[in-house]
Amino acid sequence: MQAKQTLNGHQVRSERSTRLLLRAAGDLVSEGGYQSMTLATVGERAGYSRSLATARFGSKAKLLEALVEEIVLRWDVEHVEPELHGLTGLEALRVLLTEIKNAYQRSPRSLFILYALIFEAIGPVPELHDRFIAFHRNQRMRIANHISTGIRDGSIRRDIESEQQAAMIVAQLRGVGYLWKLDPGTIDSGAVLTAFIDQVLHNLAHTTQSPRKMPADNHIQT
Repeated sequence: MQAKQTLNGHQVRSERSTRLLLRAAGDLVSEGGYQSMTLATVGERAGYSRSLATARFGSKAKLLEALVEEIVLRWDVEHVEPELHGLTGLEALRVLLTEIKNAYQRSPRSLFILYALIFEAIGPVPELHDRFIAFHRNQRMRIANHISTGIRDGSIRRDIESEQQAAMIVAQLRGVGYLWKLDPGTIDSGAVLTAFIDQVLHNLAHTTQSPRKMPADNHIQT
């Protein structure tokens, strides 16, 4: 019993230190960009030894992977996946886009870190470049799959080309993100994205079906 309690205590401490290391990594990315972040400074910022981040993640690329996964997967599991069961393709797309919009209010720090990494990925850092190519391909594929499902279930027009439409949606989302990160005081991301989502759903909806519109004060639970 004592050995089990010791093991559980060690696991709790390990999980806590991992969270603190990832938070420190995000702070350093926000302040100086990915290239200025080192494993040693991550450990130090988190309040541990300079070697702990290396021992925990092994490399800066692995730390990057963990940081992106912590931001994206937690958002997905907590706010998107529970809402998708039993929906038409059009409704599933509405949920996904609405939760992206909600993230600007709910998780601005995480979103700011993610966009800092996204825009730095066009530079000469292979692990950033490759990671965000995969990230955007996966996001386009996910949106395209919702559109294809909607075409099959009749909620989305049959003349829509799913992959092309998905690429256009991701490009628009990144444009809003760029303006918000560059000069946040000049853009109301919520209002812009609400109008964009309404436009996308209206354009995609089958002529015999209107997209279900959410009341202004009834967003998906934040």
